[in-house]
Parts: sequence; C-alpha cells; structure tokens
Amino acid sequence: MTRAKPEQDLPSKANRQRRSQAERSEAMRTRLAAAAYQTVAKGGLNALRLRSVAETAGVSQGALLHHFPDKNAVVLAAIETALELAREDSNEYLSTSQNGREALLRAMLAEFRAFFFSDRFWVAIGITIETVKDEAFFSSVRSRVAVLRKPVYDAWEERLIQGGWTPKQAARDVRGGAAIISGLAIRRFWADVDNVADEIIEEWVADRLERQLSSGSD
Repeated sequence: MTRAKPEQDLPSKANRQRRSQAERSEAMRTRLAAAAYQTVAKGGLNALRLRSVAETAGVSQGALLHHFPDKNAVVLAAIETALELAREDSNEYLSTSQNGREALLRAMLAEFRAFFFSDRFWVAIGITIETVKDEAFFSSVRSRVAVLRKPVYDAWEERLIQGGWTPKQAARDVRGGAAIISGLAIRRFWADVDNVADEIIEEWVADRLERQLSSGSD
C-alpha cells in the first residue's frame, strides 16, 4: 500500500498560488517587453509611448505601470528584448558545425551580418544613441547592452580558439569582424550598396587565413 505523504511534504495552497502568480507576472512582463520592442522596431523611439505599448500588448496603461514603473523601465525592457532575441538568433549560428577555418570565419561574419542588419540591432543602437543625453540612464543602457551581447562574442572567441587561433588572435578577429560588418551596416544609410563591401570582406577573410598559416599554428 502506498503511504500518503505527510501533510508538511505537500505544497500548500498558498505556495501554489504564489508560484502561479509569479509565473503570470513574468509572462506579463515578457509580453509587455515584447510590445515595447515591437513599438520601437516599427516607429522608432519617438513612437514609444506608454499608451502605445499598452495597446500593443492588449492591456491597460495601469497594468503596464504595475510591471514597469516609468518610461525608462519600458525603454530598458525594449532593448533587453532586442538583444535577447538577437542572442537566440546567434545561438543558431554557434550551434552549427563548421569544417575548417575559412568556414568558421564565414559563419561568424554571417552571424554578425544577421545581427547588424536586423531590427534587433537598430532598436538597440537607436535607444542607446537617444539615451546619451541622460548620463545616468545611458550608463544603465550601456552596461545592459554589454552584458547581453558579450556572451556572443565570447562564444565566437572560444570557437576560433578551438579552430586553432591563439586567444589574442581570436579576440582581435572577433572584434575586427564585428567592426567591419557593423560599419557596412551603418554605411548603407548614406551610400548605395556596391561590390566594394564584398571585396573588403573577401580580403579580410583571406588576410586572416594567411596570418593563421604564417603563425605556424597548423
């Protein structure tokens, strides 16, 4: 016969309710953060009004303010959502196996292009630029961006090291690749797309592979 558990071992009704309330609260925060991100992605930071975010989420403005006390909290939620979505995208590239150093470099550049040419990046950079005038808030935004994006760069450094790069080479090539692609992403707003960008990328890849060979790390 199976013995019934002592009453003290069973979760109390109050505990079950607390867990359920916490889960519902987290789900609502996620929903509101997604609405904030969508609002900025569609209309820019100037479109980010508390009323608009609440309407997008399908809740009252009071419900929004219950979870996010002011507009800065909503703005921060939008940028966090943008970079969390970007990290999910990045993990797909990182989880794919690449055979050879050239394939690894090209996969890294492809991931950078997917990020820097996406709404995720433009929401993040747009918010960051707009908050520069508010020194205290800008510091919060800047530090949060670093926390959310750095693991992706760290992961690519580790992949390069596993592929034969030294730690110093890996750090430099991750930064260099990100700088090239982000620069090209920004430049497209002032100039038409041409073949020069592709040539620059091809030259960079060839140069990095040549340096790897000449370093004697094979």
